[in-house]
Formats: sequence, C-alpha cells, structure tokens
Amino acid sequence: MSLDIINDLIKNVKENKLVQNFVSELENQLSKEQSSESGQDVNVSGLKEEGSLYQIVDKGEDCVYLQNTRTNKVSKETDIPKELQEKIETDYILSYKNGEYKFEEEMTDNFMDSMLGIGEYEKLKDEFEKNSNITEIDPNTKFNVVSRNENNTTLGYGENNQNQLEVPNALLPYFTYDNTVLQYKDGKFEKA
Repeated sequence: MSLDIINDLIKNVKENKLVQNFVSELENQLSKEQSSESGQDVNVSGLKEEGSLYQIVDKGEDCVYLQNTRTNKVSKETDIPKELQEKIETDYILSYKNGEYKFEEEMTDNFMDSMLGIGEYEKLKDEFEKNSNITEIDPNTKFNVVSRNENNTTLGYGENNQNQLEVPNALLPYFTYDNTVLQYKDGKFEKA
C-alpha cells in the first residue's frame, strides 16, 4: 500500500514537471513568434522594474506591450488596471513606482511634441549627414553620450571618446540617457 502512494507521488511529480516544461516551452514559442512579428524580443512574463519608464508599443485586448526605455526590452503586461488601460494609447509613457503603473501625462505630451514630421526629419538628417562625417564612419562604431543640451548631444567614439560628433537631439532616440550607447545604421541612430 505505501508503495502505491510513493508511485502515485512520483507520477504526480513527473506530470508536474511535464506541465511546467510545457508552459515554459509555450512561453518561449509565444515570445519567439511575437518577436518575429515586431522585430524585438518580447518577454511574456513581464519585466517590472521599480522606478523605470515604459513606452507602450502595442495594446492587445487584455494586455499591453511595454518597452523599457533604458533596456529596450519589450514585455507583455497583463497586470494593468482596466481604468488605466482605457486611458492609454500606443506611444504613451508609463512609470512603474511602488508596485504599480502610472500614466506620465506630461512626459507623454513632451514626447509627442518632440516628434518631427517625416519631411522635416529627412531634411534634418540630410543636413546632418552633409555637414558631418557620419557616413564615413564604420557602421559598427559605438557612440557614447558625452554631453547633452536642449538641442544637441555630443557623442564620443574611438579610444577614450577622442573623436566627437555634435548631433541634433531630434535624430536620436527620444530616451537617450547619459550612459546610452548608440550606433548609426541605415541612416539613423539606434541604441546598441
């Protein structure tokens, strides 16, 4: 009789591992599919980081896809109150503080105001490329933020940032911080 109990226990543990492995594989597959659709890595289990900012990159029926503005990692978040989900749209900014998401209205407004029209962006980019040596620099070069002001950012590259380049802020990702590393590929700056 006690042997039957042990066998049942072993069977339950194996089944539990089987279920756990299945769920893990399913999450990995969903992440891969979402990542291939969006071109970004998606963590389906969430990446809540206290004090972080998130940009909404997509909304589902019962979830929101958030991109961490520091790491660029995208996560699927299902733990956002319904009232907040009804208030937010793609590209809005949320902060995560004290265990909950908060809509950052002023920051979202500033972000939206900073966006250029396609024509205006192309004109600024063409002018920048013409007046700098950016197109002559190896596309694998990593640029470091040296300093920032209201209109421009100084990027350093090479050994000890010995070479520097002045870039209009409108050509950089909006959430470029002092420690952000960038690359210039296909005519635009991206986080490396």
